[in-house]
Amino acid sequence: MDEGTDAAGIGPLPVSPPANSPIRWNFFGNPRDFKPSASGIPYFSGNHIQGDPTSNAQCNAEALALDQGNTAGPASTALNLFGCYAEGNSVMIPPALGNFGNMSRNMFSDLGFKDLDFSIAKNWHFTERLHAQFRAEFFNILNHPNLANPYGGQNGFGFNDPSALPFGCACATPDVAAANPVIGSGGSRAVQLGLKFTF
Repeated sequence: MDEGTDAAGIGPLPVSPPANSPIRWNFFGNPRDFKPSASGIPYFSGNHIQGDPTSNAQCNAEALALDQGNTAGPASTALNLFGCYAEGNSVMIPPALGNFGNMSRNMFSDLGFKDLDFSIAKNWHFTERLHAQFRAEFFNILNHPNLANPYGGQNGFGFNDPSALPFGCACATPDVAAANPVIGSGGSRAVQLGLKFTF
């Protein structure tokens, strides 16, 4: 949801922030092409200059198709103002001025969460009432990096607004995003040792 521009021309929400009402952009292609990454989805400025490295031919083509070939049409004007995102064979362009985009809610998925924890324990029985237990616990034993969902609520930094770069950035692990970098979800391997006596 774009909360930084007013491409649709509907004005601000009655509360502030955000400064504008959230609007949806237009998406063409396969949502699976837009995967969160440490750098976000590639952004391109909007223009129709052939060969300009800051523009994207797919974005230009989709805007021109919406405008029926008119480079001064509303979709092309919005593209020139706000740029676009492109990855693989898919593009996301702002809505034409005065219109809403075609994107649905929650159409992009994150990278998933893979975690393997492991623990081992040894028990001793010294007498009928005196016992001891030694435990070794390994969190994320395979040390697999898990990046936070770009939105992720409390476990994300809110990089889900296309008006703010880097859009689609999974810039931290969920534990760092939730201010718990020691032993939390998605962090690097952690080992915990414990010894317990019962009597």
